[in-house]
Amino acid sequence: AVVSTQSTGRIFSFSTVSFVLEFSMAVNFEKKEDRPFSNGREARVWHMYVGDVEARFSNYKETLLKILDSRKAQTVYDVACGTGIDSVMLVEEGYRVVSSDADENFLHKANEMKQKRPELADWQIGFGDWLELKEARVKHPADGYDAILCIGNSFTTLPDFEGEKRTHVRALQNFRDLLKVGGVLIIDHRNYDYTLANKKYPPNSHCSSVYYNSDRVFNIKTDLVEEEGKVVKLIFKSDMDVSGTELENDSDIILKRRDEVMVPTLELNDIPCYPHTLEGFTELLKTVFGDQAEHRVLPDFREKAPDDFVPNYWV
Repeated sequence: AVVSTQSTGRIFSFSTVSFVLEFSMAVNFEKKEDRPFSNGREARVWHMYVGDVEARFSNYKETLLKILDSRKAQTVYDVACGTGIDSVMLVEEGYRVVSSDADENFLHKANEMKQKRPELADWQIGFGDWLELKEARVKHPADGYDAILCIGNSFTTLPDFEGEKRTHVRALQNFRDLLKVGGVLIIDHRNYDYTLANKKYPPNSHCSSVYYNSDRVFNIKTDLVEEEGKVVKLIFKSDMDVSGTELENDSDIILKRRDEVMVPTLELNDIPCYPHTLEGFTELLKTVFGDQAEHRVLPDFREKAPDDFVPNYWV
């Protein structure tokens, strides 16, 4: 969604989903090791997980810049920066970018890139938890940001610790509080409406989607976790083929069958996501930003799409 502020168990499986019945949340982010990606495996191979960066940008860069330019944005806060792929692109386009993430391993990779490229010297990078975002280890502009970016299905990795969507509201309120009046929040989530209805992801969700085009990810599977008959969590599982890379002889690499061939494989971490429907997330945004805020929905960042188009992401 693109939101602008205004001045006034049981287990079932489909190969890419299985279902698990749970009665309590197992995630507690008070413990660092319980955060997704905490052991650094994904940070090591994120460039391979994403695939061709220019191909990725061809899917949404033009529309993203158009949104920012329409607001005359100069300052952008990337609140889920990962290794910094989108942040660097925005710096290169002339924006003043501040980036944070709740994973130190991703931030380390982002800082490595910054150190290698002198033109990125003014790029701010620091740890930031959405529930305590004003205390992020970056210097926020006194008058707020022109734009906040939270894409790549990042927001759905946040559990609702407090129930009744209160945790999600609190995170979105922190985004809102850091925006200037008239600023814009660009946020997305996967097309969970399709997944919940069909017990599978939309076509090309993993290897040829808006953000990811890697040919190395395989053994893709997702567990769907049910609570009182309702899916409350999805746990994404996959492996990474590291053939021909500097990682293939690392100690945590094992051989797995891919098609008819055994390949050196890095088993990636399980990624828990908490699904939002399009209608439910729209209401969540309206709760925080109000009915008067301008709100647009872009399927896969497309400003126009056929009526029968099935997006992988709602932006």
